[in-house]
Amino acid sequence: MLEKFREAESYFRGERILWGPVIVLLYDALLLALQRIVIDVKGLEPIGELRKQRRLYLHTLVNILSDEGIIDPRDMKDLELLRDLRNRVVHEDYHPSREHAEWAYSVVKRIISKYFPDLFPPEN
Repeated sequence: MLEKFREAESYFRGERILWGPVIVLLYDALLLALQRIVIDVKGLEPIGELRKQRRLYLHTLVNILSDEGIIDPRDMKDLELLRDLRNRVVHEDYHPSREHAEWAYSVVKRIISKYFPDLFPPEN
């Protein structure tokens, strides 16, 4: 999860110029984080079942965590927008702007930080 997040940061440092991959990397980092949270809360079985059924998607993970009262309802809209943006990049050849990437970065960092605060220590 952190590796994908760090790779996404390389785009902001100017090491890369396309923004679509940033959206995909951040989405993947979020997906890994949500899987980890599901495992922490419910064990390995739900993830194994979802993989077996080929249903390991953002919305299924969010639904599991929402049912457990884990996901902040205020984050639901951002998660839906991020999923839509990622799907447009992957399936519709959409080329997002830097502003889209910055928005996705802030959303993913905010959500991951809630559950894994040690990954992003406060900057001095």
